[in-house]
Amino acid sequence: MNLTIAVYQSRGPSGLQWTTLALGPHTRSRTGKSTVKLQRKLVDDLRTIIGELPVRELAYFQLPRGIRLERVRLELDFKRVRAGAEVSKVAGLFPLILEPRMRTRSEPMTIAYHPSRQDEWFPVDPGLGLEDQAKAFFTRMWAGMDQGTLDSLRSSRKDSLQAVSFIARPKSLLDQLGKKKGPWDDLEMDERLGKKKPKRGGLQVLNNLGTNLTVQAAENALDLGMPRSPYREQLQLLLGGERRTPVLLVGPPGCGKRTLLRRFVAEQLEAEDFRSHRNLDKVTEVWTLAGKRIIAGMSYVGDWEQRCLKLLEDARGGRRILLIEDLHAFGRIGRSRDSDANLALFFQGPLARGEITLVGTVTPEQLQRLETDAPSFAALFTQLHVRPTSSDETLRMLLHEARELELRNHVIWEPSLFPTLLEQAHSLFAGAALPGKALDLLRELATDYGGQDIEVDSGVLFEHLSRKTGLPDFLLHPNKRLEPAEVQTSLSRKVMGQPAAIEVASDLIVRIHAGLTDPRRPYGVFLFTGPTGTGKTELARAMASYLYGDPSRMARLDMAEFQTPDAVARLTGDAWQPEGRLTRLIREQPFTLVLLDEIEKAHPALLNLLLQTFDEGRLTDASGETADFTHTVIVMTSNLGARQKAMVGLRNQDAQSVALDSDRAVREFFPPELFNRIDRIVHFSPLSRESGEKVVEKELARLLARRGLTSRNIFVSADDAVKRRIVEEAFDPTLGARPLKRYLEEKVGQVLSEAIIRGPQALMRLFQLYTREDRFEVQADALVPREPAVEGFALEPLLTLPVAKLREKVLEARDEIQRIHQSENLGALSEQIRFHLARLQAGEHGHAESLYTLDAMRLYLEEFAGRLEAMARAPEEEAREMIEVERFADRVRTPADRWSQATRTRLFDRRAFEPVKFISREQLLDSLAEVYFLRRILQALSRSDQHVITLELLPLGQWRQEGASGSQLALWLGDAYASARGEVESFAARFPGGAFISGGPRELPNLLQAPQEPIHLALKLVGPGVRSFFEGEAGLHVWQSTGRLPEIVKVRVHDERAPAPLELITQHEAKLQAFHKARQAGVSPLPENPEAAAPVVRAYRFEPPTRTGAVSTLELDDYLLTHSGTHRVRTPGEALPALWRLRMTQNSSDGSA
Repeated sequence: MNLTIAVYQSRGPSGLQWTTLALGPHTRSRTGKSTVKLQRKLVDDLRTIIGELPVRELAYFQLPRGIRLERVRLELDFKRVRAGAEVSKVAGLFPLILEPRMRTRSEPMTIAYHPSRQDEWFPVDPGLGLEDQAKAFFTRMWAGMDQGTLDSLRSSRKDSLQAVSFIARPKSLLDQLGKKKGPWDDLEMDERLGKKKPKRGGLQVLNNLGTNLTVQAAENALDLGMPRSPYREQLQLLLGGERRTPVLLVGPPGCGKRTLLRRFVAEQLEAEDFRSHRNLDKVTEVWTLAGKRIIAGMSYVGDWEQRCLKLLEDARGGRRILLIEDLHAFGRIGRSRDSDANLALFFQGPLARGEITLVGTVTPEQLQRLETDAPSFAALFTQLHVRPTSSDETLRMLLHEARELELRNHVIWEPSLFPTLLEQAHSLFAGAALPGKALDLLRELATDYGGQDIEVDSGVLFEHLSRKTGLPDFLLHPNKRLEPAEVQTSLSRKVMGQPAAIEVASDLIVRIHAGLTDPRRPYGVFLFTGPTGTGKTELARAMASYLYGDPSRMARLDMAEFQTPDAVARLTGDAWQPEGRLTRLIREQPFTLVLLDEIEKAHPALLNLLLQTFDEGRLTDASGETADFTHTVIVMTSNLGARQKAMVGLRNQDAQSVALDSDRAVREFFPPELFNRIDRIVHFSPLSRESGEKVVEKELARLLARRGLTSRNIFVSADDAVKRRIVEEAFDPTLGARPLKRYLEEKVGQVLSEAIIRGPQALMRLFQLYTREDRFEVQADALVPREPAVEGFALEPLLTLPVAKLREKVLEARDEIQRIHQSENLGALSEQIRFHLARLQAGEHGHAESLYTLDAMRLYLEEFAGRLEAMARAPEEEAREMIEVERFADRVRTPADRWSQATRTRLFDRRAFEPVKFISREQLLDSLAEVYFLRRILQALSRSDQHVITLELLPLGQWRQEGASGSQLALWLGDAYASARGEVESFAARFPGGAFISGGPRELPNLLQAPQEPIHLALKLVGPGVRSFFEGEAGLHVWQSTGRLPEIVKVRVHDERAPAPLELITQHEAKLQAFHKARQAGVSPLPENPEAAAPVVRAYRFEPPTRTGAVSTLELDDYLLTHSGTHRVRTPGEALPALWRLRMTQNSSDGSA
């Protein structure tokens, strides 16, 4: 029975609310987010009611003709009808439903009621005003309500009436007749539950197993894409008529098969005129479900068959099409070792008889799998082959999608982005087809950068691709230079003593950057041969880290586990486990280095499997899913040809003969067709002693970076004697370099563990590992915070003052600076300048530095006085003067000519002047702090040691290791110090590997833009009061981050007697070596330790932003200032000026500023 009812729709805080109208006692109300879902919920409720109602009650379920919604403005005064009412008055706009009724068979009438209170109604008198009648009626009926209830009755002006149509089956006379027990009634009993099975009615399992795409289309929630001919017409012909045909859409992943089906669902709704009748019961429903979901949880024999029977009844019960996500697996789903029954066999009969309509999407490989597993079932489908789009078609689709994403995600596109995006998607995601891979990439960008004030251009695209693939930005961006020497240097830090192997790896990386690798094959296929312990696995790990950004991107498969005949099935899957181990790894992460360790131990059948992977860059598993290997590097390792004598480890055999033996063994082992598909065979030579020392240094650095140390804020360093001893005792010529780890665990790890337990307990500690006699020892120092300044700070009381009060303080400061100009101090300063100038002209060059300091001080005083004078003027005065000048300025009249009219122009127009600059609170506080600091400078102006300093920044702990990367914190601090106060006269920096940079102010950008961070930095600064300014920086600075090891930088402030920065760094190394030798020899007393612990000045907790120019949250603790706070900065150095401003006003010991 087709029924139509009226529904009142309103919008509240929880979403839309629907309330049925004119249903009397059967009134129902529902709340939801969308109209389609609301309709389905409400219709389900009404169907249940109608199924239980007698026939005479069905008269309620008829749409009253002429029913309408009116909004009336009411002012209800409840005190007139009820004294002491909780709410005395209410006013507002209220909805009224006007419903035609019949007073008698021949006399019509109209009643009015509020849609939320339909039991309270009154007959409408057409001769009187509706508002007056409603006011009188509701004043009496609503007098006892509270304020919240009355507010909920108001109209939101967005309410409306809706007509809802649906199909329901009412109770009939046959349902009331008794039913005799039949011979098949026992089949209706559930033996396990011991009760009758639920009565069939409505959908039994489809709601739980599938998703209704038709409902989503009715809600406009489907991504439809652009129409594509001729596929849309072919789908409409096959699925849109009365007699539907099962269809298989065949095409590579990403070619648009599912998008075509989604568009068919939306167009079918339009063809069935859903927008006019809004009745979901009258349209074709398309449900999507998966075979794995059908059999999920079915553990008893016959369970999944019973569920499929119910699914068949649901599919037969209406105009429904089932879209199967994994149709290619139907020939295997359901099979067990005891039964060959499967979903394809079950659905084959109903599908052949036309009782159900199935639609699937498969790749060519999946279609081949289905035709192999269930040929009769596959033959029932009409195949519709979907080709990938061309570049021009994809570009049009990108522009179409970009316009929609602009509106939906509020993203800003740079026009030249789209060709670049298309090119990168085509080259990087070879496992998918156009347009899918390009559109998916565009949607990812919209999701990540939507709602931000960022124009998404090619630079943003490359950053996103770098995060997605792991490939570094310089490999993706064609315009960025990549020097082979830099690649080799980077790899050499991780793999020692193998220059030929590193050159091969470097060549591969350079070819990938140049785009010269074969797009249909893996990036490279290599065989690493040589003795054990020479760095084969380590080089593979280093290549994975360099290419894909993380050493975890190396998928290691030990071929010793694949010696049995089932090796191929384990890698690519079988009938019982369709997902293979290797294919699953590559599908989850296609940008990976695959390491096949000890390939000679693999089963011979596995070698034949590798032919397809090496040649075509793809591998298909047992379920028909294809894994794309075109962006992988495949590395095989082998000990073939390695002699079992003393050749493992040190280089005591002839390298050339070893390589020849290895090549001969490789050719004998591999079949010719597989051997010819290996790009390079790389032989690893036995390690020399020099290489062994570098390996020791690297492995020791790894041990000292363990979580047990870093999580406890323990910073560890080791002297050269420790490394030499480890080489002597652990680097065995007969066993190679592998025993190093075991030795480090047993010897060094044990000593560190005891130091952690027995040493001083503190929040931060500094461990120095050294040798004495025949054992390792640890010097453990607790890092304590620097004592806070007890004198206080003159600026502290001013921090909370309003801007007007601060401006008054600036006026006082201006007057003080003017008094200094007129005082004897300035005259004495001029006399000193003349004296030093005369002595300098006489040839006494020792006076040059004093002359520079005094002259700089005089110029700064004059400039600062002018700045204070400008700040002292209120911005309102400048604005008033500008308006007055414009107001009384003369006007010049330009006479008209044949081309233009006469004009009048002001000689002074305020639009021609710079806008009035308003002084911020920060600027006012900076100026006041400068005044306090000037007092201190003037008191010590004659002391030359106050105006020349050398700042030394020395990373401690793991960051002093030669092979490690430099200290990012040292570079941040150096950048901040160089621009804080004074001028940089000279600098020097040492980098990992022993390289130096030095120079003056012009060379300073070379330091800040260097590709590496320094491990030692020195800056010489000159300027009035620089020593007093930077004294508070002396001590330890600690930076903690979840993304890398904690860093600790020791800052020392040297006076004017310090050597030049480059010499200072050189002397430091000499002093450090002298201290290490004395400590090892047990000398007492020990000489000065240049890396001794010092109080902690400042602690930083900061996660560097991933995007250039972005900001991140910095949590900062300054122990001298007793300051803790959070800042949004690009680098920690940006937060320091606010702290320096406060420290500049530190009171002296007598309490004066």
